[in-house]
Amino acid sequence: MVLLVAFALNAPPTLAQSIDLPSLGDAGSEELSPATERRLGEQIMLEVRRDPSYLADTETSEYLNHLGYQLVAVSPSRSLDFVFFAIRDPMLNAFALPGGFIGVHTGLVLAAQTESELAGVLSHEIGHVTQRHIARMLAKQRESAALALGALLLALLASRAGGSSGGDVAQAAIVGTQAALIQQQLNFSREAEREADRVGFQTLTDANYDSRGMESFFGRLQSGTRIYESAAPAYLRTHPMTVERISDMQNRTRNLRVKQRADSLDFLLIRARLRVLQESTTQGWRDALEYFNTQLKNQTTASEIAARYGIAVAALKLNQPELAVQAAQAARRLSPAPSAVLDKIVAEARFSAARNDDERVAAVRIASDTSNRFPLSSLATSHYLDVLNQTNQHQAAIEFLRKQEAIARTQPAYHALLGRSYAALNRRSLQHQSIAEMYALLGAPQAAVNQLELARRASDGDFFTMSEIDARLRELQAEVKRDREDVKQASRREPDERSRR
Repeated sequence: MVLLVAFALNAPPTLAQSIDLPSLGDAGSEELSPATERRLGEQIMLEVRRDPSYLADTETSEYLNHLGYQLVAVSPSRSLDFVFFAIRDPMLNAFALPGGFIGVHTGLVLAAQTESELAGVLSHEIGHVTQRHIARMLAKQRESAALALGALLLALLASRAGGSSGGDVAQAAIVGTQAALIQQQLNFSREAEREADRVGFQTLTDANYDSRGMESFFGRLQSGTRIYESAAPAYLRTHPMTVERISDMQNRTRNLRVKQRADSLDFLLIRARLRVLQESTTQGWRDALEYFNTQLKNQTTASEIAARYGIAVAALKLNQPELAVQAAQAARRLSPAPSAVLDKIVAEARFSAARNDDERVAAVRIASDTSNRFPLSSLATSHYLDVLNQTNQHQAAIEFLRKQEAIARTQPAYHALLGRSYAALNRRSLQHQSIAEMYALLGAPQAAVNQLELARRASDGDFFTMSEIDARLRELQAEVKRDREDVKQASRREPDERSRR
C-alpha cells in the first residue's frame, strides 16, 4: 500500500488514471453519485485487502458486520450496503471509506470497555456515510481522481504511522510535505464531526445500546491526551475532538433515561480473539497466552469463558492442539448459551489435534454438526468447507456450498471457496470462472476478464459451461471498455474546467 500511495500522489493525471479508477463525474456537481462513490470504495478496498494488516478473519468479520447491521438497521442509511472490516493494528482508530466500507483497528476494539462504546464508534462512522461527508470531500478533489484515491489510502497509512517516530519518518520519506497537506484535507471539518455525532448518537440509542457509550469512549480518549497533542490516538487526529463536542454528547445523554445493556458473549470472545490475532509473532502469541493464564490465576478476568477461549486461540497459533482442545471445551462447558464461535473453536482444535483417520472423521463430524446447528453462520459454514477440502472431500464441499444459506452467491467469498474446490479437482474452466465472479464482485472487472480468458483457454467444461463463460466474458469486456471511456472523457474535461476556474 505504501508504494501505491506514493505513486497515486505523485503520478501525472494520465498515468495515474491507468489504475482504472472510476470517473468522478462533473466538477460542477456538489457531490459524487452513490454508484460512483461505491465503485471508488471497491477500488480502494482492492488495495486494502492486499495490505498485510488487513485481517481476513471470519469470526471477527461476522461479529463486526452483525454489530454494524444492528446499527444500520435503525439508521437513515438502512437501504445502503455496508461492509465492516478489521485492520490488524494496535493504534486506536476507525475510518469510513467511500461507499459504506468501514474499517476498525484491532486496538480500538481492545480499548473499548463495553460493547456500547464500540457501537458508539461504529455509529459515528455510519453517521459520516449517512451524511455523505466522504462524497462531498471527494467531489472537491474530482479534478484529480488519482489524488482522491491517494489521499484516502494515505489516511490509512498515516493512521498506522501514528505516534511512532519511525512511522513519521517513513511517511515523510515517501510522500514529503505533500502528505501533510492532503492529510489536512482528509480530516473531517468540525461541522461534519458534529453531524456524525448527532446522527450516530440517534442510531446508538435507537438500537437500544447504552446512550453513554459514545460519550464515555470519546471522552476517555480526549482526557487521556489533553496535555500532549502529539500523543493523541490516530482517531483523534483524523476526527478532531473538541470540548464543545463532548459537551453536546453529555447534554444529549442527560436528557435521556439511561439504558444499561450487558455486553454480548460474542463481544467478549472477539476481544479475546483479537488480543491474539493482533500479534504476528510467536513471542506475541506467547505473551497473549500468558496474559489469559495470569487473568485466570489472579481471578481478574471479566469473563472466564473469554479467557479460556483466548487460551485456545493462542494455543492453536503456537501449535499446541491438546491445550487448545482442553481450553476450548472448558469455555464451551461454561457458556450458558449456544455459541457458533465456541463450537467452531472446539471443532477446529479437535481437527488440529487429530492423530489418525478416525479422529479426523470425528472432527469433521463436529464441524458438520456445528454448521447444521448454526445454518446462517458464515464462520461455521466456512470451517466445515475448510475441513472437507483438507480431507480431500472436494466434491462434497462443492455440493454443500451450493445448498448452504450462510454465504450468499452475491458474496466474493462464495466464489473464492468454489474456485478452491474446483482447483483441487483440476477443473480449470470452472475454477477460473469462479475466481472471475469473485473479482467482478470485488469491483475489479479487468481481473475478472483475465480469469475468464484463462477459463476459455482451459476449455475443459461442458457446452453449457463454456457458453456461459463466453457470454459473461463479453459482458465484462463491455464494462471495462465503458469504464475506460469514462476515464478518458473525464481527463478531457479537466483542462477546460481548470481554465474556467
